[in-house]
Amino acid sequence: MCVMSLPSTPPPAGWYPDPQSPVAERYWEGNAWSPHTRPRMTPAPMPAAAGDMGPSSSLHYLLPVGRSWQAVSAPYPGVFGLLFCLFPPAGIVMGAVAIALGVWALVRARSGGHGSARAIVAIVTGAATILLSIEVAHIVAASST
Repeated sequence: MCVMSLPSTPPPAGWYPDPQSPVAERYWEGNAWSPHTRPRMTPAPMPAAAGDMGPSSSLHYLLPVGRSWQAVSAPYPGVFGLLFCLFPPAGIVMGAVAIALGVWALVRARSGGHGSARAIVAIVTGAATILLSIEVAHIVAASST
């Protein structure tokens, strides 16, 4: 026969999970439960550790943390290149820089880093910038003849 022993001293007075309701707390008076209850308080989520910048961290989505500098900087030449496609030489150079940084960032991301989405955005916007710049150059050449 198994006999279970109770602790010699009861827990101190305070708010504890209500044994009759999973969504409430009941006040323990030190020797008995009181009739007073309150909604169960949920603890605030713990902030991520200083070194944790992975996908589980909220900073991962808000800031470009945990990524190589190539992945952080890669999309910008492509995006700005779209603005410069009206000046074909500048647009082509910016597009080529975006593609080069995007490929470099993608290689780094595949070997254990983060930032593959930024790298893909850089490659796509870089290619679009080059194509638009070439098209603008053709239009300008055709209109000048």
